[in-house]
Amino acid sequence: MIFMISWPVSLKPLSALPTLPHDPRVPEAYFALLQTGQWPTRFFCPTEEPTSEGLTGASIHAFATVGPRLATPLPAHLLPFAADGVRYWCFDLATPGPAIRYIDWEVDQWLTVATDFDQFLARLQRVSPRLSPKPSEQEFAHAALIADEAALPQLAEYARSELPSERYGEWLAFWLKQPLLRHAAESELAFAHQYRWQAFSPALQSRLTAAL
Repeated sequence: MIFMISWPVSLKPLSALPTLPHDPRVPEAYFALLQTGQWPTRFFCPTEEPTSEGLTGASIHAFATVGPRLATPLPAHLLPFAADGVRYWCFDLATPGPAIRYIDWEVDQWLTVATDFDQFLARLQRVSPRLSPKPSEQEFAHAALIADEAALPQLAEYARSELPSERYGEWLAFWLKQPLLRHAAESELAFAHQYRWQAFSPALQSRLTAAL
């Protein structure tokens, strides 16, 4: 079973996430899944050939919520339900099912990964999230939401070096409230208290202190 996570109210929303219309050709199971959240905990889809992400498959991050069709260079029969940059996960409306396609526009890779949405969900795997060398905002946010203790050190290092201080502190406050991340998050808080504390707003300092 795939579990979905909603965006935490304690964090400011991302600048932009994909949307798709409530097209009758899209399985109702898709829209039902959205009622439980937008971010999958099982997110890695094995593929028959290497992708620009890795040798064995590719990740899906945020499922599209209901709204206007995403503007893309793709043919009209391919309806994206997830997109990160020029990597798309699509319903192929020209096929029964409809089939699920993975398209990486930058490297001209077009793969069919499942015959229908149910098969696609069944293929998704839970792996420990690892950031690419230059992660997108969406990739980092997804990894940060579903982090395990093994992944947290890399995520925290990226957050403190690449994100604004207040955003880094907000993620740290979120991690401190996750029971399975408590030990690793407290270690990161000790680092932040020694080297970054004055960069946090008084309100964020209070949140971090209260999270202990």
